[in-house]
Amino acid sequence: MSFWIDTHAHLDGQEFDPDRCEVIRRAEEVGVKRIINASSSLSSCRESLRIAFDYPSVFVAIGIHPQEIKESLPDFTELEKLLSHPKVVAIGETGLDYYWNSQYILNQKKALYYHIELAEKNRLPLVLHSRSSDEDLIEICRNSVKSIPHIWHCFSGDEETFLKALQMDFYFSLGGVMTFPNARRLREFITKIPDDRLLLETDSPYLAPQKKRGRRNEPSYLIETAKFLSEWLGIPLDRLQNQIYQNIKDIFGEKLNQG
Repeated sequence: MSFWIDTHAHLDGQEFDPDRCEVIRRAEEVGVKRIINASSSLSSCRESLRIAFDYPSVFVAIGIHPQEIKESLPDFTELEKLLSHPKVVAIGETGLDYYWNSQYILNQKKALYYHIELAEKNRLPLVLHSRSSDEDLIEICRNSVKSIPHIWHCFSGDEETFLKALQMDFYFSLGGVMTFPNARRLREFITKIPDDRLLLETDSPYLAPQKKRGRRNEPSYLIETAKFLSEWLGIPLDRLQNQIYQNIKDIFGEKLNQG
């Protein structure tokens, strides 16, 4: 039996400290039975794993967000040690981000190569972020990603980028952005994403879907995005759920079924 899975959230953020338990409960009540928490720093990795230990529905991707990469690279030794935790199901979020700061591009690339190597070595899916850096991300992945599933999280690139990524067997994870009134360009080619390459996420606490705009995003809001996508694609909601659930099984196997 299928259920909804939020493939990308940040429940370790301080925004959830007052009511994290209630947030997870609300998600489960509306059918979001699993949440993959994407880490952004070493401290975020540790906190994510602590949360996953407390909540059976939460699993973890460990990695260093490109915005956390500065003049010196982090200690990746600790990151490797965390791989032994049974709730770790992916590497990420990693990638490139030139939007806020293009000063450390070289180190961002080095960090991305390291994450790819770690994912390949341990046969784990890779969760990727890109902002104002799509061309470089495509090039690095083309040269380095060999055999692991790779997810373009919160995809909002242009059609040219989409077509290149599609040829490289990316999975495309869509979030609340596609529901925004100004996301017409993105919606125009969502219909071109193959059914077996489609995922949904919230990126909580960021980017709440239009009907919840202005609020802190949370995994239960995945349902709003799913309903929007179902209507946009013209397919029944239960069929969309079944397809996305199968896609996630193709990526993660049975890892998300452990308690």
